This record gives sequence, structure tokens and C-alpha cells, in this order.
Amino acid sequence: MPHLRTLLGLATALGTAATALTIGAAPASATACDPALVAPAGSLVGNLWRSNGGETSAYGCPTSKEYGFASQRGSYQTFRNGKIVWSPNLGGGTLVRAYYAKGKAVFRWSGLGRDWDFFNVRWSRDGGKATQVKVGRLTPWSGVYSVDPTCVDGYCITSNGHGGLTKATFIVQGCDRGTFSSDCGPWSIATSVKVPY
Repeated sequence: MPHLRTLLGLATALGTAATALTIGAAPASATACDPALVAPAGSLVGNLWRSNGGETSAYGCPTSKEYGFASQRGSYQTFRNGKIVWSPNLGGGTLVRAYYAKGKAVFRWSGLGRDWDFFNVRWSRDGGKATQVKVGRLTPWSGVYSVDPTCVDGYCITSNGHGGLTKATFIVQGCDRGTFSSDCGPWSIATSVKVPY
């Protein structure tokens, strides 16, 4: 019987230790973002990223700091799954962004400085010929467009199982319907995302 009590005591002690480990402090998250790369409060790019869920958002963690453009007003930041660009030439709060989700390149825009009837989106694959599409609005100041950039005009690229990336680049402009033609604003600063194939 003393051996049985010893074994029961040991089993109880091990169970208590396992419970304490489970309940204790959780290990650091493997997906935690590098705090040095997170844009500060007050950054439009950083605020959008945080409001969409931060590291758990469609963008994932930042892979660079937020940088300004050398030749124009605006800024951008790259993320594990995409890129967010502040494009103030369309309005002070305009943000365009692209990210990879469910096999598609998703392009979103918001904060355009005025009410538009529809949007023109131009996109290209790996710097090739641009395709322009007319996109309805989500709101007068925002919209979304998604495409599988690995397939264009019935032609799909493949890596034959070796894996590869293709880059989809997007720009947008707002337009109003006119009697004989459309009146459109300027184009946004480009944003892009790399899509695996």
C-alpha cells in the first residue's frame, strides 16, 4: 500500500504541475509583431492596420517601417500579406491597400475626398500591360476589387509545383457620370501585393 500511495501522490503532483503550466502565463505568441515596425498612433496607415485587427488582420505583421515617398506627398508600409499606402492626392485621408486572401489579390480604397459615382481601377501583373475595370462603390468614398493575378485572359501561370510569386499592382480614380462622358479625378499612388502560385 505505501507504494500505491506514493504513486498516487506522484500522479497528483504531476497533474497539479501540468495544470499550473496550463493556467500559468502563456508563452509569447509566435505571430507577435516586431514593435519597432508598428506605425505609431496618429499614423493613418498604422491606425487602419490596428482598426482591422493588427497582427490578426488580413495584412498580418508589418515587414517594414512606414516610409514617405521621396518624390511626392504620401507614405507606405509593407506587411506580411500586402501593403497600405496613404495617397493624399485623392483626399487627406485616402488609403489604398492590397493584400493576399484566398488565392486572390484584394484591392481596397477609402477616404477619398469627395463623393464619386463609380471608380476606375487599373491593375497589372509583374509590371505588364494594365487592365482597367469599372467598379461600383461600397460607399461614395470607398470600394473594393479582387482578382486572381495568376490568370489573365484565360492564360494562367504555373510554377509546376516549385512555387512562385506574381506581383499585382493597383491604382484607382473616382469618377462621376456625365451626360456625354465621365468626369474623373486623379489616379491614386500605386499599391501592390505578391500572390503565390
